[in-house]
Amino acid sequence: MNADEARGGWCPDCGTRYGEGTVACPECRVLLSDLPPRPPGQPVVVHRVPDAAAGALLTGLLEHHGLHVYLRSATLPGYGDVRRDWGTSAWGELLVPPGEADEAREVILEYLAALERGGQVTDRDVEEGGTGS
Repeated sequence: MNADEARGGWCPDCGTRYGEGTVACPECRVLLSDLPPRPPGQPVVVHRVPDAAAGALLTGLLEHHGLHVYLRSATLPGYGDVRRDWGTSAWGELLVPPGEADEAREVILEYLAALERGGQVTDRDVEEGGTGS
């Protein structure tokens, strides 16, 4: 077995590296990533999402704007609908590095405002704060 095959994964929440055979962080209860976490600082929750579809949509929107985003489900991996935290009704949450939190919140607010105006939401609506069509 070479070094690449034996390489463990990283917890995207706490940054701990685990060896081969570990699938989820036993402390944070999230799936491990092949990439080390982005420094500096702990990720900041910028928005809670009601379901996986909304989470994926907003993740794509933030990535389109060049932001580093992580979508974390509130459910435990491999346990169906069993939640990590029963104190929330959200399906999950969007996390970004601390330095990107204000911009991420602004992008999300602009997108949600464009949806409330009705009609189709375009990139121009979100990028320029336009009035839509």
